[in-house]
Amino acid sequence: MELLLNEEQTLVRDSAATFTERQAGAERLRGMRISETKVDVDVWRRIADAGWLGILASEAEGGLGLGLTELCLVAEELGKGLIPEPVATVAAVAKAMESDCRHVISGSVLVMPALMEGARTIGDETPTVIAVRTGDIIALSGIKTGVPIPGDARQFLLSATAPEGVILALVDADDVEITQKATTDGTSIGSVILNQSAASLVVEPKEAPARIAHLLDALHLSNAAELLGVMEKAQIITVEYLKNREQFDRPIGSFQVLQHRAVDNLCAIEMCRSLIYQAARAMDEVGGEPGLASAALSRSAKSSLEVCKSALQMHGGIGFTDEHDIGLCLKRAVTLVARYGNAGLHRKRYAKQTKAQE
Repeated sequence: MELLLNEEQTLVRDSAATFTERQAGAERLRGMRISETKVDVDVWRRIADAGWLGILASEAEGGLGLGLTELCLVAEELGKGLIPEPVATVAAVAKAMESDCRHVISGSVLVMPALMEGARTIGDETPTVIAVRTGDIIALSGIKTGVPIPGDARQFLLSATAPEGVILALVDADDVEITQKATTDGTSIGSVILNQSAASLVVEPKEAPARIAHLLDALHLSNAAELLGVMEKAQIITVEYLKNREQFDRPIGSFQVLQHRAVDNLCAIEMCRSLIYQAARAMDEVGGEPGLASAALSRSAKSSLEVCKSALQMHGGIGFTDEHDIGLCLKRAVTLVARYGNAGLHRKRYAKQTKAQE
């Protein structure tokens, strides 16, 4: 599918590309391995000033009022620049919070989603976290898993089961127990443990299921777009290496077997691009078919690992050294692939939702 951008979309993409070129994403990823903080305050402030945290939020709430296509354009460029900050994730959270999102859009408070529970989940299951209301006070008990960079978050937007049904609630990081571990790319992932933790209601049971579904679609589709950017970065690095590295007095890019592998990688990248933006446009224009975001993420998850592994192998021994950026592409892909459920889980979700429409 040819992606034809309008003037506004072109400006969004170009501004994101210009931003990433100035951020030295690879070096910052390396530095995160020894840093407890995974979000650079200065970079986060510039991201907020650019308006990307409010790209989906309505203009009435201080956002840009754009769609998933624009969010994916930004996520793709950030992935290409190996930018570790959770820009698309927070933008999706701001949209889900709607009237309560101004502090999120401004970048003053980092709010991370906490929807998954246990292994092999993607967040669309009925929550086991229990919400008990006493007047206007809500107390939450349970565990949320798979939360990206939980140690830097000030608040968490999470799903819970109340007597009236599923709700979305906001809880302060100071009122929960957080456990986290480092990921392969230098960022972190962890769990949020709630024990009668005080929370504020964000979305009532009547609207929560639809809001959660839209939040998951935005998270999954933007994650696929970020993986697309990582694949592109790996391809750019590899093609440049094939042009410059010489063996037997000729560039190794002249060897047909390496040319074929590079072309195979390019085909995989373009197939992912087509699916991602086809899904984004369908969801922007007509609400989209259920499961389109999972279809895009499933494909991107599988292809990103294949492309990044192939790119690393074409570099030979130097590709396995920490000094070369190609290894960071694979490490970043591994982290993003596992962020919201693996490819197999999303294939099952897409199949289930497609069958339900028949």
